[in-house]
Amino acid sequence: MRNVIRFRPKSFLDAARRDWQFAAFAWLLRNSGGYPKFLDTALVLPTEEFFPDRAMTGHAGVAALFRRVRDHAGMEEWPCTVEPDPGAERPWLSGSTSVPVIRYRPDSLEPTALVASLARELARYYVETFDEPAPGAACTEPALDIATVFMGFGTFMVNATLEGGGHELNEGELAHALAIFCLLRRVPTGPVEAHLNPHLRKYLRLAARDLTQHEPSFHKLRSVFAVVPFDSERARRD
Repeated sequence: MRNVIRFRPKSFLDAARRDWQFAAFAWLLRNSGGYPKFLDTALVLPTEEFFPDRAMTGHAGVAALFRRVRDHAGMEEWPCTVEPDPGAERPWLSGSTSVPVIRYRPDSLEPTALVASLARELARYYVETFDEPAPGAACTEPALDIATVFMGFGTFMVNATLEGGGHELNEGELAHALAIFCLLRRVPTGPVEAHLNPHLRKYLRLAARDLTQHEPSFHKLRSVFAVVPFDSERARRD
């Protein structure tokens, strides 16, 4: 009887980068209430349902956009505001005042990249409350990209790569992280693809197909509980 040789499709990411993303998701789960709490995380999309303030312009429009982003991140009670800064190369979190401020350069970013950048700086604010460092040596900034996807803003992060969002991970790596989010959250990727640039849709589809071969890794993530019960009030005070 002839032996049938089965070939596995080529991995979307190499093993080291894929395993690091799984480790980053586990880190976030441990420090954010565990997998049960993650199930409450919404996948934020560029629709009127999530962002009904599209008609607003200028700083008022950015401030309204920021409030929506903060709410969708589950950080509506965290003290933080947004202010224009002509010298800012990209939005950045300033902790020099009693209330953290995200500073942005007026008219420097289109809405998709702005949402991604605001969400990323909120992710920075969020993970700074963790006692556990991000996995991997010198991986703090790339871990912030994963944290932003983890908080529900993966669609914006992936699309923002086309607008020069200045993120650490490339478009393929971010599409892979978004695929992990969808499969972990059990969100179908089909409807998500409609909100991505065509070649990014292909990346998401290929990443999701590859990740279906790694169900044991997803099983481990779904078994993650918080290291300690996450106390958002304590985090805001700290």
